[in-house]
Amino acid sequence: MIRTAATLGSALLLLGLSGCTVYSGAVNTFGPDKPVSDVAANTDGELLLSKEPPPFCPAPVAAADDFDKVDKAMPAAPIYKLVYFKFDSDELTEQSRRDAEEIYQEVLKREAPEVLVTGHTDTSGSAALNDALSKRRAEAVREDLIEIGVDADTIRTYYKGESEPLIDTGDGVKELRNRRVEINVR
Repeated sequence: MIRTAATLGSALLLLGLSGCTVYSGAVNTFGPDKPVSDVAANTDGELLLSKEPPPFCPAPVAAADDFDKVDKAMPAAPIYKLVYFKFDSDELTEQSRRDAEEIYQEVLKREAPEVLVTGHTDTSGSAALNDALSKRRAEAVREDLIEIGVDADTIRTYYKGESEPLIDTGDGVKELRNRRVEINVR
């Protein structure tokens, strides 16, 4: 009994929606949002019907140029990059300086960027020293971004010290890949 009711319900739904598939371009849109029918008689006595689709039919597919507008309105993809620092310093390596300049230019192209900057260190030195150093690194990148024109209110900085190494090492190990700042742009 339940299966018969479900089948009957599905059949009625398909039958009800099938009017959209045979839409001929002339329908009567009389309904709750339109209390007057579009059926009208012309001077020859012929009945004329509305040229608008029924309200329950899907909207027509947009033209290709509409998709271009939508594509241009989409936000840019997020950026996630790492830049690396010289040992015991908040100075970027030469390669990272070049990489950072490219990232900064991408940030400037965005209409309303949100930039997350997270500083890290390797495990050489004390935990307190590394906390302070990771903060200096994050703040150095933040200052670079502000200097080139990024609104300071769009930048958030974090610093993790040696607590989240990219490469697991023992204590007191100098590891370039752990001396980094993560730049996440949304």
